[in-house]
Amino acid sequence: MTRLLQVSGPDDAAILEAAGILLSGGLVAFPTETVYGLGADGLNPEAVARIYAVKGRPATNPVILHVDSVASAQALASQWPAEAQILADRFWPGPLTLVLPASAAVPSIVRAGGPSVALRCPAHPVALALIRAAGRPLAAPSANRSQHLSPTCAGHVASSLGEAVDLILDGGPTAAGLESTILDLSGAHARILRPGPIAPADLAAIIGPVELWEGAVTAGELQAAPGMAERHYAPRARLDLVARGAGLREASGRVAYVGLGTLPPLPEGVRGILLPLDAEAVGARIYALLHELDDAGFDRVVLERPPEDEAWLALRDRLRRASTKETP
Repeated sequence: MTRLLQVSGPDDAAILEAAGILLSGGLVAFPTETVYGLGADGLNPEAVARIYAVKGRPATNPVILHVDSVASAQALASQWPAEAQILADRFWPGPLTLVLPASAAVPSIVRAGGPSVALRCPAHPVALALIRAAGRPLAAPSANRSQHLSPTCAGHVASSLGEAVDLILDGGPTAAGLESTILDLSGAHARILRPGPIAPADLAAIIGPVELWEGAVTAGELQAAPGMAERHYAPRARLDLVARGAGLREASGRVAYVGLGTLPPLPEGVRGILLPLDAEAVGARIYALLHELDDAGFDRVVLERPPEDEAWLALRDRLRRASTKETP
């Protein structure tokens, strides 16, 4: 089994060991404030290629480079507009990823062959300490098989990737539970490519109007950033979305029904789960809950659609992609 080391903070000796593994071309899973990342030396193309192989990640899907400072990010971007500086000053360290024109220092495999690079400075003390100990930007998509549920604890990483990871740093459950907001600053207009903990209104208040991209990239098409595929974040169980309060008339197999705010009457044998009508609380809990239901052997999960207001935007995005059925 992959070694799993608990880390108590940024001064833990395990971080130096993990940095040594990264600098030798290995893979280390580590906690961020959003989800666990599968880290490799972001300037080592062979190490980054291991990420793609382990995850089964399409070559058209770029990876985010995690840095410990604005200065480190600037060295990886060929342009650093005023908006990038303003946003980094306000939201870094934190769950905001900026997409910018890449510098020559960024390997092609990190960019999936495209012209831009996705950059983030994470807020988790273990993540920051690991980046600093390695002295390199870390390529770190979520530490799970491609298209599957993101991991919010070390056990999820071990279950999904097993011995393919050289070391897992266990920093406990993640706080946000959903991946970072991705904002594209490489074009003429600021554009959110993936909603996350930082809302469009928060960004617009700082830099002015922000566009929201809500499409889906088809298989084989180059993505500008992670999280743009039609199907993503999916549990093993079939996931169906229904209107709030819709309930179920009948069900076969092992079925769980997840209600928001209230739980309607359900057929005998259906497991009812009540979540609060609170976007932040549900966002922090949803992946862990879906992992639990998968581990318990449920065949189908019926989940009530979140409200349409902006607070639920990121969760609506994840559930829409997670409930998209696999193509034959």
